[in-house]
Amino acid sequence: MRQDTWNPKPLNIAVVTVSSRRTEADDSSGDLIRSLVTGAGHQVVASAIKHGDRQQMQDFLASWINDPEINVIISNGGTGITDMMPEALGPLLDHEIPGFAQLFQLVSYEDIGSSGMLSRAMAGLANNTLVFLMPGSNAGTRLTMEKLVIPQLNEQTKPCALVGLV
Repeated sequence: MRQDTWNPKPLNIAVVTVSSRRTEADDSSGDLIRSLVTGAGHQVVASAIKHGDRQQMQDFLASWINDPEINVIISNGGTGITDMMPEALGPLLDHEIPGFAQLFQLVSYEDIGSSGMLSRAMAGLANNTLVFLMPGSNAGTRLTMEKLVIPQLNEQTKPCALVGLV
């Protein structure tokens, strides 16, 4: 199939910024994610800025994971060494995708050196929904979206793409 005639079905994507400081007016990393996914032909169907303890965040993620209209959840923030998003997401996953974290560490190291080890990016599949956790910095968000997430949301990525799981 020629790429210029390929018309993928847009994915329904939910974006959450995990922060106690950000607001809709200054959610630059959330804005960046929304711009990149819509630029790739997908639809943002839900968006939020949240913060809370591990159980509150787990309950919030579970509500989106159980929403049949959402194919992909992209979360930015809450992945630092003292943050709890990986612990909130872990019990909800049917399958973790460890290669995502490993590739994140690689591209992060290439970009910022050993400081990249302090982020605990994570991805997995929960109830046929792809979930990505990434850092909240604009640079970390852009790096993760452009190098890892957006290519995996394109079924033409060879030899395979995560989008085939949803």
